[in-house]
Amino acid sequence: MVLDDPKLQELYDYDKSEYEDLYQALNSENVIVAAVARIIKHLDGSTDESNQKKVYMTVFNYINENYIL
Repeated sequence: MVLDDPKLQELYDYDKSEYEDLYQALNSENVIVAAVARIIKHLDGSTDESNQKKVYMTVFNYINENYIL
């Protein structure tokens, strides 16, 4: 659902139809798509603040290591 956003698709140049499930998104070469997938996978609906912080750091590190401006 998040990947359906037309502005996100335009900004980060991806086609949502390429991602039929979470695992395809996790393995995407597009760092933003993979980052969104990681957030969804790791949060898994959790509202626990400590878990959210852990997910934030995981995704933050992933983006820093893989996103070259």
